[in-house]
Amino acid sequence: MAYNLQSLVTILQQILHPEQTHWAFDHNKPQLQSLLHKALMQILENSPHTKAASLESRIRDVVYKTEDIIESEMLHQMLSNPESQSLTFSTPDLQQVTQQLDSALVFLHDLTPDLLVEFEEKSASSSLRYKGDLVGVDEDLLQLKDRLTNVERKREIVPIVGMGGIGKSTLARNIYEDPCIVSHFDYRGWAAISQVPNMREIMFSLLRGPNEKVSDELAGCGDYELRDILHKRLFERRYLIVLDDIWSTKVWDAIRMCFPDNNNGSRIVITTRESDVAEHVAGSKSLHHVQLLDEFASRDLLCQIVFGEEDCPDELRQVAATIGSDCSGLPLAIHLIGGLLSKVERSRDVWYNFSMDVKASIVESDEHFASILSLSYNHLPIRLKPCFLYMGAFPEDYEIKGSRLKSMWIGEGFVKYNGDKSLEDEAEDYLKAMVERNLLFVKRKKKNGKPMSYSIHDLLRDLCIRKANEEKFLNVKNSLRRVSILSPFGIEDVCASPRLISSARSFICTENWFLSPIFSALRLIRVLDVMSKVFQLEYQDCGICKP
Repeated sequence: MAYNLQSLVTILQQILHPEQTHWAFDHNKPQLQSLLHKALMQILENSPHTKAASLESRIRDVVYKTEDIIESEMLHQMLSNPESQSLTFSTPDLQQVTQQLDSALVFLHDLTPDLLVEFEEKSASSSLRYKGDLVGVDEDLLQLKDRLTNVERKREIVPIVGMGGIGKSTLARNIYEDPCIVSHFDYRGWAAISQVPNMREIMFSLLRGPNEKVSDELAGCGDYELRDILHKRLFERRYLIVLDDIWSTKVWDAIRMCFPDNNNGSRIVITTRESDVAEHVAGSKSLHHVQLLDEFASRDLLCQIVFGEEDCPDELRQVAATIGSDCSGLPLAIHLIGGLLSKVERSRDVWYNFSMDVKASIVESDEHFASILSLSYNHLPIRLKPCFLYMGAFPEDYEIKGSRLKSMWIGEGFVKYNGDKSLEDEAEDYLKAMVERNLLFVKRKKKNGKPMSYSIHDLLRDLCIRKANEEKFLNVKNSLRRVSILSPFGIEDVCASPRLISSARSFICTENWFLSPIFSALRLIRVLDVMSKVFQLEYQDCGICKP
């Protein structure tokens, strides 16, 4: 939980900086310096997650309380007396939080030293090993490419079905970008559907080209007009449409009339976890089920992720096979474990100990895959943990620009200042480290080949949300530290809790319509992200403000 200390460190360093001239201290400076010293110790930096769990609640609460004391008093004094440069805090309050940090430090020192397990991060300069290559699915590729390019002229729907994380989308993407497929079809379109589909965004995705923005002409069209444009664009052309991650039959029923049957070999590919949805769309006989990887394919994929084009050392092949097998043949789990192994020493003892960690998580929990995913979080360097949890604030299949994400991390105080680098450069290193661990995926690239935008797998997003709730990090009842509005219901919930959001440090709204009077309650906000939203200015009685 030491990552909670970083934002407090940032606040204290700013107000105690020798060159800052806005605030002068009457008598609190020694106490603030003592708090800064204790926070800088990062008292849980080298603690194993298994032992640190008993301290999490204590550390979190004292850090939040300290931040609230400091920032609330600063705001109060600035508003009540703008001309004043004297900053004074309640001595008993500061003494209390200092004592609580002392207590946690004493408890930490009582932990048995030989139980400490360090997974130190290697150089951030190593490149991403996995670039979308597939292992163990050659037969799948051949079968699907044959179905897409065979002589059958009638339009065919090809459902790719399998559990979450098994590689349906990766398989579909590799086929979609295969040169033979590209040359075979006159028109290709890809749309991510997700659990909460946005029909307008789906239409935009199918109508715009790769890396293109929505034109002003399309943006001004109504929903039915967009569907008509898509139908006309596909008519008399041999097209390939991919609808990725369909959860509901309603989505297909709402969109299917957009795809004409030109009797020229057009194809529609859907990916879904739901077999009944696939049967509704295409019939039970046409489903293509993606299977779990066998032991050998699991080992090969793991070694490919860790070693790239190098061969796996002989002394590691057996333990690599064991680890791959313990991932239950699920490619996403293997990618995550591979991302972790690429950061540790390449020795049999280290890998063997790591394999025991994987096995223990599986044995001790009925939620096998959730446990494997949790390993990727538990072994993250402390500075990256809040950045990962922050991804739970965005909708499923959300694409976010790297520049925007870095600004949010910096605004929250997650990025630790390094004297040799700017905060922006340091945040860029954080992004690279997350991609290297396969926790974030590069969605789009710039013309120069550098990453432009990122996304997160929906299973990893679920992990973010679960961990964020456990840590009281995001949208937790009675502790709205970071607020994310993903639906109209979210706006209603916030309106019902005006007092609680007064301590919010981040406020993110991805809903199209937004109630602007809520802004008046956000007194301690650091990150306000309501880009491209339509504000509802008329008064509604949400209990926050009056007209």
